[in-house]
Amino acid sequence: MKSNKKLIVTKRVSVSIPDLTHDKLQKWADLEGTSLADLAAYLLRRDVEIAEKEGRLKYTEEKTKE
Repeated sequence: MKSNKKLIVTKRVSVSIPDLTHDKLQKWADLEGTSLADLAAYLLRRDVEIAEKEGRLKYTEEKTKE
């Protein structure tokens, strides 16, 4: 039996941000009780979802292998 669930794979990215932005994000992460990396990942996911809903991100149709 085939499962219709997609395997979730995570990717790593490296970004450079100004010291002040880093400090603010770290304080925010501390207040939320999470790591800076987890907060940054959440913020990126959230903004991608917002951009999709607002129609700013559009994707070409991808062919899927079945």
